Amino acid sequence: MAARGVHFAITDVQRFGLESQRTDIDRISFVQNEIESLWDTDFLQETDHAWDAIHRCLGEFPPNTPWFYPVDPSLGAYALPDDYGTYPLKLCVLGGRRLMNSDENYFIRLIEPEQVIDLVPSLEELNFAEIRDRYHKHCKGAWPEFGNDDLAYTWDYFQALRAFFQRMAGNGRTIIFTADQ
Repeated sequence: MAARGVHFAITDVQRFGLESQRTDIDRISFVQNEIESLWDTDFLQETDHAWDAIHRCLGEFPPNTPWFYPVDPSLGAYALPDDYGTYPLKLCVLGGRRLMNSDENYFIRLIEPEQVIDLVPSLEELNFAEIRDRYHKHCKGAWPEFGNDDLAYTWDYFQALRAFFQRMAGNGRTIIFTADQ
């Protein structure tokens, strides 16, 4: 799996269709066939692999935790993505409402339109120095690519994601975040 993240601003019809699916497999299929397949660049923002670092930074994830879910202790520490951070910043990636019964292999998280409005001013306050400090604190020990090159990559995607939320605020669309693991 690619582990590439994408935020989609979905219509009410898409939201109803997604929430009416009964199983995780059905929800994944719906996202892939009814949302991803349209690939409407006006209403999506890719975060590639940077979604992980962005979540760790904004969700104030504990350092030295390479895993989001319980794993064999020999693989390293884990932390649950919902358990850290403060409102509204924690919403940005994995803080939205879970739509999967088990999101160990695929994430679908939902951010309400009014939460998008709450999130935007908090994202606007974050400059490079703050993201850098958060990155060095919350991403330490998470993956081998940790360092200045990965920080620059994360910052670039963070800026694009912030601009996406600014554009989507107030348009009434729900935002979902998706990524496979």
